[in-house]
Amino acid sequence: MKTQVTEKGQWARELAVEVEAARIDAAVNKALRRYQKRLEIPGFRRGKVPLRIVEARFGSSIRGEVVGDLLPSLLEEAAREAGLRPAAPPKISHLDHEPGGSLTFTADIDIWPEVKAEHYEKLTATRMIHEVVDEEIGEHLEELRRRHATEQVVERPLANGDVLVADLQRLDESGWPIIGDKHEKSHILIGDENALSPELEEALVGMSAGEERKVRFTYRADLPNELLAGQAAHFAVAAHEVRERILPALDDEFAKDLGEQFQTLDDLRQHLSGQIQQRWEYMAQRRLHGELISQLILKNDFELPESMVDNYLDSLEREDADHDHDHDHRHSDEERTQATRQLKSYILLESVRQQAGVEVTDEEFAQFAAERAALTGVQPADLQNAAELRRELEDQKVLELLIAKAAIREEKV
Repeated sequence: MKTQVTEKGQWARELAVEVEAARIDAAVNKALRRYQKRLEIPGFRRGKVPLRIVEARFGSSIRGEVVGDLLPSLLEEAAREAGLRPAAPPKISHLDHEPGGSLTFTADIDIWPEVKAEHYEKLTATRMIHEVVDEEIGEHLEELRRRHATEQVVERPLANGDVLVADLQRLDESGWPIIGDKHEKSHILIGDENALSPELEEALVGMSAGEERKVRFTYRADLPNELLAGQAAHFAVAAHEVRERILPALDDEFAKDLGEQFQTLDDLRQHLSGQIQQRWEYMAQRRLHGELISQLILKNDFELPESMVDNYLDSLEREDADHDHDHDHRHSDEERTQATRQLKSYILLESVRQQAGVEVTDEEFAQFAAERAALTGVQPADLQNAAELRRELEDQKVLELLIAKAAIREEKV
């Protein structure tokens, strides 16, 4: 194989490839013999058709199929021999091959950017410092009480904090029921912070068991369900029950009910305090890492090949098993911006790792994998993508290096 590289831009390369005839002919002859073994035509027994007849009749199509099958591996080999690392699938052009002759083709390749990170020892960032206060713990305790509330049927009108059990029948603009859009014995908590519509709750307050009402309301504009968000609705509501929610007393017995590790309410308070502190520390670390990466990108300005960004976004879609594949899907500006940041972060952190000689020992990786396995509830040997996991630990160590060398300002929040 002969290769020749021509630079067409900062990251664009044209790779001309010539593969000797003998290599192609050997692959074609092997395919012809495979085809010969299962070929059956009038006048010849199965597998006994002379090779010259097979070649005369089917040689052209078989040769084309062989070349098509060989191209990906030939291209990969050629890029490797030429010292090129493609950032996206190359585009082949000028393919030429005649029987008995060599195979030639040209590939347009955007290569993986080789960037030397600079100024990584002079970054600045802010670390959030948070002290958990009693008010925060109290809010979490109240949330736990709400989650463990019991309900009892009451013979009075619906009030804030109650649960209404009712049938909901969607109506059209004329007030007629829409067939197939009825929700029987739905449970609606009045005063729920995640309510579909505050207007609906207001319209229901005061209902009693056995009562029916027709209500019009608008769904919250920020609902995750885009089909409902901000939309007007019309329903007939038939109330079955009004249930009063009873919150458990905030005492040692309540704490014991939540887990045998809690003997007193104070034990539960300390546990919640630790959880809140961990969440704040996690957010602070994420923000600190984000600031450092942003500065690193800002101090090392370089462009990425467009094909690299597209390929990265396409690969994310392929990994999403629930994604509705649309081959004509165009990535939004926001998606491209996020992908560009992610790729630049990857490239620059790898450059810092190489320059600083950051490495992950087998012992460090084993401990990291064991901790990850414990979090996910699997055995370390069952963890998938060990290479990605090692890379994650490498990035973590590089970020620790950047933090150690950066000027960090603390900010109480």
